[in-house]
Amino acid sequence: MALEAKAYILNKFKVDYQNYDVIIGYSADDSAFSFAQNFINGTISYRQLTNAMHLGNLGQQFVLKSEKAFDKIRFLGYEIAESPIWFAKKEMRDKAARREYFDVEKNKRQRGDIYITQIMDEEMKSDDKRL
Repeated sequence: MALEAKAYILNKFKVDYQNYDVIIGYSADDSAFSFAQNFINGTISYRQLTNAMHLGNLGQQFVLKSEKAFDKIRFLGYEIAESPIWFAKKEMRDKAARREYFDVEKNKRQRGDIYITQIMDEEMKSDDKRL
């Protein structure tokens, strides 16, 4: 089912990002991938996925895609990010997100939750008000 769900999402929810200058999205880390995989596998609902992506303060990442976006950047200084310190902080955020996920979201189905199978069966698209 995961392969079919992935294909459906790529086909029906594709975002035409080519003409954007900046893209802001969820940080691509282990927890985010785990939550998304659970959604694709049908083990959590769309609501649970949305909530899970905000757990543990996982943060956002930014992609600058155009010269226009790069022209807006100004160098103001720098800080040294010591690997042992910042990697440990990243690991703590990831563990906190997973712990919250299992405590708060996983196995907490609610009446009216929408799962990937329903999205595919009803051929929902990105403009569906239920999403």
